[in-house]
Amino acid sequence: MTVLPDSAARGGRRFLARTARPGGEGLRAAIPFLLPAVGLYALFTLLPIADTLRLSVTAADTGAGASAGGGMQNYARLAGDPIFWQALRQTVVWLVLHLVFAGGLGFALALAISGLKVGRIFYRCAFFLPHVVSLAVVGVIWSKIYDPYFGLINGAFYTLGLDSLARGWLSEPFLVLFSINLASSWQGFGLYMLLFIAGLQGIDRTLYDAAEVDGATAVQKLRHVTIPGLREVMTFVASLALINGLKGFATIWVMTQGGPFYRSELLTTYIYKLAFQLQDHGRAAALCVVLSLMAIAITVGFNRWRERVR
Repeated sequence: MTVLPDSAARGGRRFLARTARPGGEGLRAAIPFLLPAVGLYALFTLLPIADTLRLSVTAADTGAGASAGGGMQNYARLAGDPIFWQALRQTVVWLVLHLVFAGGLGFALALAISGLKVGRIFYRCAFFLPHVVSLAVVGVIWSKIYDPYFGLINGAFYTLGLDSLARGWLSEPFLVLFSINLASSWQGFGLYMLLFIAGLQGIDRTLYDAAEVDGATAVQKLRHVTIPGLREVMTFVASLALINGLKGFATIWVMTQGGPFYRSELLTTYIYKLAFQLQDHGRAAALCVVLSLMAIAITVGFNRWRERVR
């Protein structure tokens, strides 16, 4: 163990005392350490946000400022765009499906693994493995699984003589969003499973013993012990699932690029098409603002609801 000289120790204590003060010398001492982080945050976060807001109030046809169209031309064009409203509805459906599929599967597997006597570590690792695979790779894998002629699902139906159940999972408008969301949820459920397992380990086991003494069934213990004990974890998983659902892009783009007939189009994929395929940067920026406001509204609403149910 190295012992500092008295002079060095006194100097360190004086520095800590100065930086601990709410203002004056403490603030001046902290500024050099804060500047690099603040600069990077401003360069890569605040500046792009400001530029997006500027583009959203720039008329797309002339490249001029707010004077050419009142600054709201791009938003007005979005309001009259039927594809935007379709993408908005499908984004909401996507969020709900991801919450149900990924969150529900993670919860069910957490309950099942926690009840095992042996093999817990193996199953945790096995079910978490899909989460380390990128969404683009997941899209390629599940595209092969959904192949209407050589895919695993339809191939199993053909082998079992259930040809009538075979479907074009990525070509039928009423199935495509469901199919892609299932693939995306397969990639994400492992993280939610581990969070639920950690929450289950924090529940007092004596509560289950008391419930057994009272003659509670497995369903009653789940309802009155497990779910109340996981309330905080459930709200965190739900918020995380909503955030991840809003970022849905890579899997859809690899598998269908929003088709067929825009039936798997989300706000994120439509932003990409507007910005990089149609070169309509003003409308794409306006849609980015709409998506950001949607994320803020969902987050604020969810947090308020969470505070009420506590």
